[in-house]
This record gives sequence, C-alpha cells and structure tokens, in this order.
Amino acid sequence: MRRARRLLVLLLAVLAVLATGLPGAPAAEGAAGDWRADRVLVVGVPGLLWSDLDPERTPALWELADTSPMGAVSVRAARSTTCLLDGWATLGAGNRARFPSPDEALPPVPPPTVPLPGESGATPSQGPVPAGPPASPELSFCGLQERLADVGLADPLTAVRAVAEDQATARFGAEPAVLGEAVGCATVVGRAPVVAVAAPGVGLTRQEGLPEDPAAVAALLEPCPLTLVSLDGLVDAGVPGEGSETGTEPQSREAALAGIDEALARLRAAVAALPGDTLLLVQGVSEVNDGRPQLHVGLASGPGFTGPGWLTSASTGRAPYTQLIDVAPTVLRALDLQRPASVNGQPLTVTGEHPGTAEAVAALEHANTAAVTHHRSAGTFFAALVAVVAAVVVLGLLVLGVRHDARPRARLRPLLELAALGAAALPVATYLAGLVPWERAGSPRLALAGAVLLADAAVVAPAVLGPWRRRRPGPLLAVLAVTTATLVGDVLTGSSLELDGLLGYDPIVAGRFTGFGNLSSGLLAGSALLVTAALATAAGRRAGRGRDDGGRRRRRVTGAVVLAAGLVTVVLVGAPGLGRDFGGVLALLPGFLLLAMLLTGVRVTPVRLGAVLAAGVLAVGTLAVLDWLRPADERTHLGRFVEQALTGEAWTVVSRKAQANVDILLGSALSWVLPVALVAAVWLVRRPGPRRKGPRGTGPGLLRLGGSGLRPADTAVLRAGLLATALSLALGAAVNDSGVALPATAAAVLVPLLVAMAARAPRAAGSDADVPGSGAGEGGDRVTVVSRGSTWNT
Repeated sequence: MRRARRLLVLLLAVLAVLATGLPGAPAAEGAAGDWRADRVLVVGVPGLLWSDLDPERTPALWELADTSPMGAVSVRAARSTTCLLDGWATLGAGNRARFPSPDEALPPVPPPTVPLPGESGATPSQGPVPAGPPASPELSFCGLQERLADVGLADPLTAVRAVAEDQATARFGAEPAVLGEAVGCATVVGRAPVVAVAAPGVGLTRQEGLPEDPAAVAALLEPCPLTLVSLDGLVDAGVPGEGSETGTEPQSREAALAGIDEALARLRAAVAALPGDTLLLVQGVSEVNDGRPQLHVGLASGPGFTGPGWLTSASTGRAPYTQLIDVAPTVLRALDLQRPASVNGQPLTVTGEHPGTAEAVAALEHANTAAVTHHRSAGTFFAALVAVVAAVVVLGLLVLGVRHDARPRARLRPLLELAALGAAALPVATYLAGLVPWERAGSPRLALAGAVLLADAAVVAPAVLGPWRRRRPGPLLAVLAVTTATLVGDVLTGSSLELDGLLGYDPIVAGRFTGFGNLSSGLLAGSALLVTAALATAAGRRAGRGRDDGGRRRRRVTGAVVLAAGLVTVVLVGAPGLGRDFGGVLALLPGFLLLAMLLTGVRVTPVRLGAVLAAGVLAVGTLAVLDWLRPADERTHLGRFVEQALTGEAWTVVSRKAQANVDILLGSALSWVLPVALVAAVWLVRRPGPRRKGPRGTGPGLLRLGGSGLRPADTAVLRAGLLATALSLALGAAVNDSGVALPATAAAVLVPLLVAMAARAPRAAGSDADVPGSGAGEGGDRVTVVSRGSTWNT
C-alpha cells in the first residue's frame, strides 16, 4: 500500500513538473500595442475559395494576398453546412451559431415591405412574426437563408433573437451580435451582416450596397469604428449544376468574381484615403447555393498584419488554419475592447513567412483538397472498416470453428492470420498514408485509397517476415508497436499525419486542428498499454532471472517500466503543446496505474481503484490549470474550459459533448464495431465446457488462443493488458464527445489481432518464448500477475 502511494505521488509530481516546461500554442508576434487600430473593416465574401484567386482574374485580391498574411478559414457554424446567415451570426458571436431553418420550431425573419437604404437604428418587432418565403426543392438548406437575406431582414433584432433561441446556438453557449454590443456602433453594407451586430442600444447604419464613388465609400467607413461589408456576388452566381463543388455555375462565377474584385479595390482605395490605421479583414463566411463544405479565403492587412506570412490563432494552434469565430476577438483586440466570456474564438496572429504568393495559394488549395476529400470519405471508410472487422471474425469462425471441439481447417490458418493482420493494420495505415502527397493527384479519393492500401502492406510485411514472427505474439506486438510509434512520432512532429487522416480530423469540421484526436487516443490506449505490458514483463523477467528474492526485483522493474511508459504517454497526450487531449489524460493514466498494479501483484480493491480514477482527474486538472495560467490569447481548449468553469459557461461544453455521445451511438457506423467485438469476445474468451474435451489447442479460447501454446503466465499478462485497456477505453468513451467511437476504433485493431493469434498453427511446447524476454525453462508459476484476494483473479 505504501509503495503504491509513493509511486502515485511521484508520478503526479513529475507529470506536473514536465507539463510546466512543455511548449504551448504559438505566441502572437509583436507587442500588444502593435495590434491597435482606429477602425476595423470586415469584408465577408460568401463562397470565396483560394482556387478563385488569380493574378489576372482577381488582381486586387491577388495584390492583397501578395502583401498580407493569408490563411485557410473554417467557416463551421452550428450547422454541418454553414449558410449565409449562419456564417454572419457566427462571426458576430465569436462562437458557433446558426439561423433556424423555416421548417424548424423557431419563426423565420419576416420579409420587409419597403426597401431599407440608409436606415439607422433598429427596434424590436411587435406581435407575431409572419412566415418567410415558402420552401422549395431549389431553396433547400442555404438557398432558403439566401432568399431570406435577399428579401430584407427588415427587423434585425428579431433576426438576432431567432438565432439566440435556436437550440444549436444555445448548445455552444453563443450570444449572437455580441460583437456589435461590445463595439456599440457599426455600419453594415448588405443585408446579411446585420445579424452579426444588431443588439439593443447599438448605433446601426445600414447600406444596401457599396457606393461607386470612392469618396462615398470612404465617408461610409468614418462614422463607426466597425464596418461590415458583404460582397454577395457568388450567392447570385446561378443555381449549381449537378456535381458542383462550389455551388455556382462556372461562367456565372467568373463574372461574380470580377465584380467582387472590383469592389475590394474600391474599399482598399477608400481605406488608403482615411486618416489613422485601419485593420482590413477579408473572410469567406459561408458556402453558397448548397455548395459542399470547404475551406475559405482568409486575409488580414493593417496593424499587426503588415507583411507576407501565415495566419493562425490559438483556437487552431496550427498555421495556416483559422476559424470564422476568430474574427470577433480579432476585432475587439484591434479596438482595445474587452472580450466577452461567451466568445470562444481567439485573435488572429501571424507566424512565419509563406514561400511566395503563387506557391502559398497552391499550398492552400491543396490543403482544401485534402480537407474536402477527408470530409467526403471518412464516413465511407468507417463503414468499410466495420465490414472488414466483421469479415475477419466470420472467416475466423469458419476456419477455426465455433465450438471448442471443432477441427480447424489447417490449410486456411495462414490465410486467416494474414487477413487478420491486414485488417488490424488498417487504422495505422490511414495515418501513414499521409506520407504520400495524395491530395496532389488528379483523383484524390482514389489516390488516398491507394495510399492506405500501400501503407497497410508496409505494416503487415515486416510483421509476418521479421524475426519476431517466431514468437507467439510477435506479429501482434509488431503491429501494435508500429501503431504506437506512428502516433507518438506524429504528435512529436506536429500531428501532420493526424490532420486529414481518415481516423483523424479535418479543418472543415474544426473539432480539432492539432494534437491527438479522440479516435487516435483510443487507438493509442489499445496499442500502448499492451506493448507496455509485454515490454515491462520482459524487463522484469530479465531483472529477476537467477535471483532468489521472492520476485521483488522483478516486480519493481516491471512496475517501474509501466509507470515510466505511462508518464511519457500521458504527458504526450495531455500537454498543451503536444497532444492537447483533455479526456485522453483522464482515460490513459488510470489504465497505466491499473496495469502496474496487475503486473506487480498489488491487490486491486474498490478503494484503490477509486484512487486510480482520482489520479486521472487530478492529472487533467493540473494540465488544464497550467494551460489556464498562460495568456488568454494563447490558451488551448484545456485552459479555456477552466475559464468557462469560472464564468459558469462550462455546462454548455459538457451538455454538448453528452449530446454528441448520444448522436454517435445512434448514428455513427463505427459504433457497429462493438457488436462485432462482442461476438468475437464470446468466441475467443469462453472456456471449454465440461463435456467439450477436444484435443488441447484445437479450440479458439483465449486461454490457449487457438493452439498457439501461450503459457498461463503469458496469458495472464495479456489479460492484464486487456483489462487495463478496457478501463481506459470505457473512461475515454465517457468523457470524450466521440463516445463509443473511441473504444470501437481500438477494437478494430485488437479484435483482428486476437483472431490472428488464434489462427497461428500449434507448435511443439518450448519451441520458442511467448513474450519478448521470456526464456526457456521459465514456468507459468514464475509470473504472478495479481496476488491472492485481488478483485480480478486473472
């Protein structure tokens, strides 16, 4: 008991010390005063992509990109496809929001009865809200919002109130138009931007369109410190044809881009004529005409953004990616105004230098291609992964038999083993595929599929051909070791393989931009714990060989290896500058502590198990508080959660994650891996009944794994690793918003690997060692996994 307590205290102390010295999010370059501006001009261009920019077709946009930092903007709002009013509402809230669809419970905004040029102020409507334009097939999704914006938004406060009352907006804790409320005065050119700033008491000047006279444009920018301009040419660029990615017809899009570029040139000329400093932000704000979700143009010019470079923010932690929710905090910083607690975005910053305008635009186009391909392919891959795992289990049942006394089909064993290893290598292959520039191919989806299959073969080949193939669990451990090394190496080098990997994340969804994703954390738990169990046991056996001390040295070495591996893994997963996974620490630390207890013979009691769980909570809290102590503009989601807890906003995060858990359980294809895993577990784990006395090694029970000859001591090590993994995965499913998808991802590796072990043909006893480091002559009684009286009698 005393030894376990000391090890726990030491682990937490070292964790806290290491976490304080780890790198964080990129810091803003320059002093705080360098960001100040006299006014801010936000130019929103719905539907604008980096592929639209060209030095001849859009000279003004190209010139701005040539002299300004640039980035790829995720316009994700509180809807899977961000439409026109969703985007402007999100921009004004600094948090994800959406405008309710007319077929939902909340009323739409009424159309106006008269035009509204030059209208000042806004008053709330009285009485019931009339219905908006009727729905039709060609006005589904974004088309409905574009029609509503086109016919008026006569009552801005009613529009903002509808956004605020929307359930999806409330789940994110967004306060619509908080940007206008903080600034106090705003000029709006176009109809849709009004939902970003209309709040009681805000001085609001509305203009239908941009004047042709440059002097009139300059006069429009003077009255208020904030001006929002919506250049909606792409919205009117025609109904999309079949297969359109952008939501517009090519010829109409060309004409619209010319008009947008000319309007931007007028705005830049007006800004140059004004006294003082003006911050110009050019942002794509939404998709148009039901176009596919993509990354959009982001440009910044003015104080703090004076030269070529990449845009980023602490909300993404990765250049050149930014979010639409970052615009509001950037505006507030430039105007030296306090950021409200509901604003979840972070101010834009500049990092590095891009390689030149043409090369930078090409890089941003490739980034969009990768993101779109991932966005369109992830669901298909999830379904294919479930089918592959199910096929491996079915093939195992056919080859090895359902009953313990069934006679296996010996000739098919090698085929089953190879197929199972190939299935188990698929998850890590999705990361290794990122080493191939598939997004540059003419058919990115086919290139991605080919890269995954190539990487899968590259993982399986050494697993079945290397010297470890002679050991019983050798191929299994080889696949797990490659999986662990890939995930760890990737997070140490910036998570480049995780981004747009089929089991990773894409910047369109904007759930995460760097560090470990939830599925990766599950994959790491399923691989690192079992690899650690094997390595720790091997080290303990070597250290205790030839000693007559009752196994004390062996247990000490085994426990030290487990704790050291756990310490490194937990720091990698939870550090703000590395994994950034809030739930991963809470899930992994108890798993490693439980593994240490099981392998060293420490009795597992409810009290000690509770202490293990408390250690995970304490570790998460330590990392989160350390992140919170950093400057607000540099915090990751760990520190922002602490701030939300202090301001009373944390419940919105918790409730949103709980709802996401339910949605994934009911709607994700990955959740079907769990029933398949349950069938495999019943088949692999069950003991032979009293009347099933077939030849030893012919049944597929986990105690013998299909005749692979694992000794009882080594089987106990495997079971200890699986128990620790099960605890980590259960905790991960409970605390992460990916829910059951997290253990399902791990099961997609572990189930095929166990089937592969079951498929191994029986060999003569003592022909080789079973676990790395186990020597000949060590009997099953030389390893005590759990002492007498343990809760789990393994």
